[in-house]
Amino acid sequence: MTAHGAAPLIVTAPFGSFTPDQWAALTDLADRLPVRELRMTPWRTVVVPGAGPADRPALAAAGLITDPASPEARLGACIGTPGCASSRTDVRRDAEPRHSTLPTYWSGCERRCGRPAGPHVAVVAQPDGTYRTTTE
Repeated sequence: MTAHGAAPLIVTAPFGSFTPDQWAALTDLADRLPVRELRMTPWRTVVVPGAGPADRPALAAAGLITDPASPEARLGACIGTPGCASSRTDVRRDAEPRHSTLPTYWSGCERRCGRPAGPHVAVVAQPDGTYRTTTE
């Protein structure tokens, strides 16, 4: 809670990566607020002090996740192709939530780079172009 009793606005970038346009939307918003700052967290989120519900639509339009309860907030993936030579496919293009409460993590190969340590649904690309899904 903030000093005024309202919960702060917390924003997540899909797969933890901000595009230049998304970062511009955040910095433009912060520049208009009294506090004029953004707070990065270790959980790949940004706290926007002083922002409120009325600011969510513009940030969502920029492709940011503004609802922490959204299934997309629990969705992760390795870099996939074209960023990794070991990946079999563009997992970020294919990624979608696969469970109502557990995080879903998509991997382009068996190495599963960046997968979460806790319970999650693992979706791993197979050599034949399909995906294998398990709960771990």
